[in-house]
Amino acid sequence: MTLGQRIQEHRLRLELSQEALGEKLGVSRQAVSKWEADAAVPDTDKLIALSKLFGLTLNELLQVEGPEAGQEAENAEETPRSELREEEKPGKKKMHAASWLLPGLAVLALVLGLTAMVVSFGRTMGQLSDRIARLELRVSQLEATQSAADLENLVADCKLEVGSAVYSSQMDSARLYRDVTVTVSLSRTDLVEEQTVFFQVYGAGAEARQVDGQAVPGTRGVYSAQVPVVPGLGETIAVVIQIGGTEYLQPLARISSMSDNAIFYDPLLEQK
Repeated sequence: MTLGQRIQEHRLRLELSQEALGEKLGVSRQAVSKWEADAAVPDTDKLIALSKLFGLTLNELLQVEGPEAGQEAENAEETPRSELREEEKPGKKKMHAASWLLPGLAVLALVLGLTAMVVSFGRTMGQLSDRIARLELRVSQLEATQSAADLENLVADCKLEVGSAVYSSQMDSARLYRDVTVTVSLSRTDLVEEQTVFFQVYGAGAEARQVDGQAVPGTRGVYSAQVPVVPGLGETIAVVIQIGGTEYLQPLARISSMSDNAIFYDPLLEQK
């Protein structure tokens, strides 16, 4: 309440008109009207006179609220709200929610992206592993084919010499066996350390025999062995060469007949 409003309130309480109040204070009605409208303020003497007339102390009369008193009260009521912690304000709550929601969505998108990349990478690696396995199989097949082709041309030459007639306790004692010295020369000497050589004799009338070949001293790639042959059965002498896991059998000769000093055979090895 303003000073003018208070003057008006107490004037009406005393049932005085503006003109009557003016007469008691020695001022015009217009002056009282300006006071009550807060267009002017009474001087000190008139304030003292008003307080005495209204039965108030000067302090009680002057305990007025300025034009902004109501606003100050509202501000005072809202002060606790303005002093709320930042996190307690409604707007701040929304801002805080957004502040963690957006980074959370970004992290989720990153995780999903990385997961997709890992799945794609795993699928690609699986396909690559399959291709590598197929390539390794193909290389193995090509190597085996190449090895077989190399072995086909491995035997360069062979020579047969008749030996003495013998009876062997390890064989059929009812048959006469004649030792035949067989010597072969291999076309590749770079595989000597890797290869194993042995000779076989087989035919329709007797059990097959096998004899290990021995490297001829002072030579490289030349192997020899004495193999027992049954005269008159037309047996075949062959050399078997093993290199790694590959085995190659090369027929050398088919025996047609033998004497004490000579051997007759049909060569089966094409001379290179």
